Amino acid sequence: MTDALADGARAVPTVWTRCWAALLLLAATGAANAAIGVGGAGGTVLPGVALLSALVAWGAANRVTVLGADADGLGPAGLQFGRLELRLVAALLLNLLFLTMIAAVLALVALALFGAAGLDAGAVRSRDWAAVGPTWKLAVLAVVGGIVLAVPVALMVRLALFSQATVGRGHAVSLNTMGIARGSFWRLLVLLAALLTPLVGLSAAAAHGTVLAVGAAIAVAALWLPFAAGALGSAYRSLEHWKPGG
Repeated sequence: MTDALADGARAVPTVWTRCWAALLLLAATGAANAAIGVGGAGGTVLPGVALLSALVAWGAANRVTVLGADADGLGPAGLQFGRLELRLVAALLLNLLFLTMIAAVLALVALALFGAAGLDAGAVRSRDWAAVGPTWKLAVLAVVGGIVLAVPVALMVRLALFSQATVGRGHAVSLNTMGIARGSFWRLLVLLAALLTPLVGLSAAAAHGTVLAVGAAIAVAALWLPFAAGALGSAYRSLEHWKPGG
C-alpha cells in the first residue's frame, strides 16, 4: 500500500509530461462546469463534456501508469478516444449492473426481515428505542444491516482495479477483476480510503462557494487524477497474475 502511494506521487509529473493536454482539458471543462452550475447557461451540456473529458484523461493516465513507455494508443498529449475508452465504459456499466443486482437482492432480504420482525413503528418514529422491540431482535437486525452495507463495499473494493485490468489486458475486464484482488482486500481497502479521502474533502469544499468549487475541479484534474491513476496502476502491477496469451 505504501509503495502504491509513493508510486502515485511519483506518477504525477510523468502523467503531466505525457498527458498534459488531456489534464488541461479536464481542468477547463470541470472548472467551467463548476463556475456556471447545472442551472446556468449550458448547464445541460457541460456536465456531459466534463464526463467525456474525464474519460479521456483517465484513459490516458492509466495507459501511462499501467503500460509505461509502451502506452499503446496514447494520443497527442493524452488526447485520444478509442477502443480502450469504450472498453472502460463497458466494464464500468457491467460492474454497476452487477452491484445494482446484488444491492437489490440484499435490500429485498433486509426489508423482508425487518417487516417480519414486528417492531413497533410508532416507537421507531418517536425514537423510543427501548420500546421498539426485544433486544435480541434489534441485535439480529443490526447484524443484517451491517451485512447489507458490508457486502456492496467489499465487492466495490474487489472490483476497484477494473480500469487498470482493462488497460493491462487489452479487453474489457469487469467481474474477473475480483480475482486480481484475491488475498489483498484489506490493503486495497486502506489504499482506496487514502485515495478517496482528499476527493471527499475537495467535494465538501466545493459546496462552499463557486471559487472553491472551481479550485476543487482544477485540483482533481491536476493532482488527484494522476496521483490516483499512479497508485492504482502500481497496485495492479503488483497483483496482476495474467499474462498475454495466458
